[in-house]
Amino acid sequence: MPTIVDLGMVISRLPLDVYSALIKLVVAALRGHPRALAYSILDTCYRGSAKGLPVPKVDTVFQGGAALRLPTRNVMIDVDSSTTCLAFAPTDRVVIIENRQQQTFRVAYDVGRSRIGFAADGCG
Repeated sequence: MPTIVDLGMVISRLPLDVYSALIKLVVAALRGHPRALAYSILDTCYRGSAKGLPVPKVDTVFQGGAALRLPTRNVMIDVDSSTTCLAFAPTDRVVIIENRQQQTFRVAYDVGRSRIGFAADGCG
């Protein structure tokens, strides 16, 4: 599936099978924590702040080997003072990696060779 790396929006879009697997991982890790109602397109939400939850680290691996190991702040988003949600939504057309997942990383684009690279500890 085609992938776009975009800085303009906040919520990344993943293929439904990948999105479903991610939800299962997050729900298993947060078992016992109180759920919250869905927030707009975000359907996996919990009461509280992301900082207070044992959110699993998520690896996003691209064809060719570039990878992002996402810490909690890149996986969940606090949508208000009492609710945090998984910062991803499903798609059936184009994968979009948005700015939430790129925060704290340096991103290098090699347009001529159609490559992208990521390094931890960028601006954040």
